Amino acid sequence: MESLSSTVAFLEQEVGWQHPSAFLWRAEAADRLDLLLLGASDPEVRARALVLLDAMEAIDGEGFAVLRDAIRRGEGRAAFASWLDVGSPTGQHYDVLDHVLAGVLAIDEPDVEQPAPPPEMVFYQPTPARHIIDGIHRAGIAGSDVVMDLGAGLGHVPILVHVLTGARTLGVEREPAYVARAMEAVSGLGLHGVHVAVGDARDADLSEADVFYLFTPFIGTVLRDVVAKIEREARQRHVRVVTLGPCSRTFARMPWLHSDDPDPSTPERIVVFRSKPGVP
Repeated sequence: MESLSSTVAFLEQEVGWQHPSAFLWRAEAADRLDLLLLGASDPEVRARALVLLDAMEAIDGEGFAVLRDAIRRGEGRAAFASWLDVGSPTGQHYDVLDHVLAGVLAIDEPDVEQPAPPPEMVFYQPTPARHIIDGIHRAGIAGSDVVMDLGAGLGHVPILVHVLTGARTLGVEREPAYVARAMEAVSGLGLHGVHVAVGDARDADLSEADVFYLFTPFIGTVLRDVVAKIEREARQRHVRVVTLGPCSRTFARMPWLHSDDPDPSTPERIVVFRSKPGVP
């Protein structure tokens, strides 16, 4: 059976995890060390394990800085190239790519005055990064698009979509503290095509966007009213709606939308809807 002592000895001799781009290796190694530390009693071995964990954290920090510098130079897509093949992701769990994105954005979730959301609003949960990338691919988002995230939270979606595609991105978020942190990250990365604003999605100006994204930020009558607003925009121009979570079921029932997804009601993966040609 693997022990903390043998794992520490292996990592002390192995150099692969020390490469700045070896985020996955370090994440898996750190998880293993954390687990083995729970049952370890040898103080000398524990101390060596903690030294390794500190070294991994420091190297991650260096890697995050390299990615941030690339984004500032306008080379963000190239810097994330090794992460862009996400396959067909499902589920709403987080993985090492979320660890990397969180480290690059360096956004600390703020304390808010009213932690419990208002009726029909949903607790904030960031979109797993693999789903953002999947949505970009499947919706065909390009630099000429304007993408609006309704319920933008800390801005992960607007920031990453802009970095990877060059599209202008907008976000609407009801919590001012989240918006402030998101725009601090936008400013720190030197991004001029991203703007997140405080507001209620029911009152937002949707006229500039041709792609709308929702990770089920609200339910009930709030969702109904926002769907109606998007439908009004679809009567003016072709739009795409990208969804994740239970709200996909609501959009799947809309007669003015269609999707090529074999199960457009699924809450487990990104679903892309397009307004039907000839919507009056």
